[in-house]
Amino acid sequence: MASHVAIVKCKDYDRGGVDKAIRHSLELLGGIERFVRKGQKVLLKPNMLSAKEPERGITTHPIFLETVVRQVQSTGGEVWIGDSPSGAIKGIQRYWENTGFAEVAKRTGAKLINFEVGGTVIRETPLRKYHLARAVVEADVIINLPKFKTHGFTLYTGAIKNLYGTIPGLQKAVLHKCYPHPESFSRMLVDVYSLVHAKLHLMDGILGMGGNGPATGDLVDVGLILASVDGVALDAVASTIMGFREGEIDAIRLASERGLGEGRLDKITILGESLTELRYEGFALPSNRLVRLIPQFLLRWLGRLIWVHPKADLDTCTACGVCVRSCPVHAIQMVNGYPVTDYDVCINCLCCNESCPENAVIQEKSWLAQRLG
Repeated sequence: MASHVAIVKCKDYDRGGVDKAIRHSLELLGGIERFVRKGQKVLLKPNMLSAKEPERGITTHPIFLETVVRQVQSTGGEVWIGDSPSGAIKGIQRYWENTGFAEVAKRTGAKLINFEVGGTVIRETPLRKYHLARAVVEADVIINLPKFKTHGFTLYTGAIKNLYGTIPGLQKAVLHKCYPHPESFSRMLVDVYSLVHAKLHLMDGILGMGGNGPATGDLVDVGLILASVDGVALDAVASTIMGFREGEIDAIRLASERGLGEGRLDKITILGESLTELRYEGFALPSNRLVRLIPQFLLRWLGRLIWVHPKADLDTCTACGVCVRSCPVHAIQMVNGYPVTDYDVCINCLCCNESCPENAVIQEKSWLAQRLG
C-alpha cells in the first residue's frame, strides 16, 4: 500500500489561515480523530533547535504548534510539548521563552516537558543502545513537528532528523563524535527514528530555510504544510520540493532500505497540491552538496583545495563561549578572547552553528568549493 503525503498551501502565519490549512491537511489523512483518542497523553515534538525567535525561521513556529495543540485537545487528548535542543542542559527556560512555546503552553494549558531532567529509558537496536527521554516512551501518541530546512552536515533536516531531539543531555554530543561522517550519522538517525514510533508527522513549511541551514541559512517563503503517517515519505517529498535528487539524502535512503517508510516518489501518493507544480527553481542547497558528489578518489586528491568548515564571524561574535561548550570533539578553544577552531579535529557536525545565540558561526568555503557550490 502506497504511503500518503498531504501538501496544503499556507502563505503565512495568520492564525486563521494556519488553522484552516492544518485542519485540511489532517482531513486529507482521515482527521485528527484517526491519531488521537480521548484521555491519551500526546507528546508534540517540535523543532526547538535553539533559543531563537520565531521570525528567524529556525524553529517550529508557535502559531503552528498552538494550532496542533488545539487540534489534539479537541479530541480530549492531554498535550505535552518536549524537546532537547543543543545547550539545554545548562537550562531550558530561555528556549521555551524565546521560541514562543512558553506562551503557547500558558494559553492552552499544554505541559512543557524538560527532557533533560525527566529521566531516560534504554532502547536498543543492532547498532547500539540509546537513552530516550522517558516522556517519549510514556506518551501514548507522538506527533512530530519538523521544519522545512536544509542542513550543512546532512544536507536536509526534516521528520527523521527532528526525532534526534528525543535523546537528551550530552548523549547527542557523544553520538556526533561516534558517527562523524554524514552517512554513518544518518544511519544512527534512522536507528533513533525506528525507536520513537511517531504516529503523525506535520511539517511547518510556511517559512523554510535554504542554503547553509539549519540555523544560518536563507529564509524562503515556501508557503506549505506537509503531513503524513510516514515520516520517510514526507522527507522524500519535502527534499524533492527543495531540489534534491531522489536517493541523495542518506537518512531517507537508509530508512527506506530498512523498510521504515517509503523513499521512492513513484510509490508515494500525494494528496492536496500537485508535487510537480511545487518544485522550487533556484532553492539554495547547502554549499557542501556538490563537494559530496565528487568521487572519493578524486576528493582525496583535491582534499586540500576543497573544503567547507565553520568559522566564527568576529564582527558578530560576542565571545560567549557557547560554541566551545557545544563542540562534541572539543575542536574549539577560546584564543585571545574569541573562538578558534582546530580543523584537524573538527568533524563539521555544525553543533557550533546550531547553538550560537548570535548566528555568528558562518560556513567558510575554499575558492574551489565556492566554484563547485
